[in-house]
Amino acid sequence: MCVITFHESRITNHESRIMAPIYCQKCGRANGPAAKKCIWCGVAISADGAVGKLETTRVEIGYLDGLDRFEDPGPVRLSINGEGIEITELVPGSRSVKLTASSIVEANVVDASVMLEGERVRSRWWWLALGPFAIAVPGRRTPETKKHDYILTIRYKAEGQIKNAVFHREDRSGLAVVEGLARIVMALTRMR
Repeated sequence: MCVITFHESRITNHESRIMAPIYCQKCGRANGPAAKKCIWCGVAISADGAVGKLETTRVEIGYLDGLDRFEDPGPVRLSINGEGIEITELVPGSRSVKLTASSIVEANVVDASVMLEGERVRSRWWWLALGPFAIAVPGRRTPETKKHDYILTIRYKAEGQIKNAVFHREDRSGLAVVEGLARIVMALTRMR
């Protein structure tokens, strides 16, 4: 007979080290123990929970409207840091706009996704068997599909007016990306 014993203090210490979250001093939410920046607000955190400056976040996103230097919608790169947001055109990449942190008012997210109705599909044997009367047989419907579209609106002050810069993502993970960007932009507005 073999008896296996575990030293209880080793297990407890090891588990507490792995599972201990780090709390952001800015927003107060829990983050993983190895987190370098808060997943909720984007502010840099260290292992002891101290808050640092806002780390630079870069993401490629689709531009829709709201910036004077860009006429047409297209892909852009957003670079968000403690000084503000820099929007750079990817193709051809010659134009860029800088929104200072003091000019940013807020950021909003809208889920503009739509469900596309499935099509009716009839098998060919209905046409062969019934001829023109096959139209009366409804056939089966393909499943509905979701067309993803998540919109990020950044409100900013320019020329004495409040304007909206509108961006979007059209992929399945777009909602998480756009919501994360909105949290980081809101953290930027709170830091000024």
